[in-house]
Amino acid sequence: MRRLFALLVLASLVGCTPAGPKEIQVAVTDMGFEPKEVTIAKGQAAVVVMTRKSDNTCATEAVFAETGKKYELPLNTPVRIDLTGVSPGTLHYACGMDMEKGTIVIQ
Repeated sequence: MRRLFALLVLASLVGCTPAGPKEIQVAVTDMGFEPKEVTIAKGQAAVVVMTRKSDNTCATEAVFAETGKKYELPLNTPVRIDLTGVSPGTLHYACGMDMEKGTIVIQ
């Protein structure tokens, strides 16, 4: 019991806390999705946070080709897309009109 307590104290002193998912910011601007390509390491818990910052774009939603999932992108509102556990490969997404495009590469 003393060893367990000592390990817990040592872990708290070292700052050993569980790491949360990596957050990747994607802005939706007049230029489309920025950045257009995002890379995530295999096995890395990741959340893509898309924020539409312009009203002068058709990218008011993000439609993922491989999953068929669609995410509405309200103006100036961050939208969290959890990619934890997604298989390695490339995910393609686009606006509803398929004009603005982006990719997420999971290596």
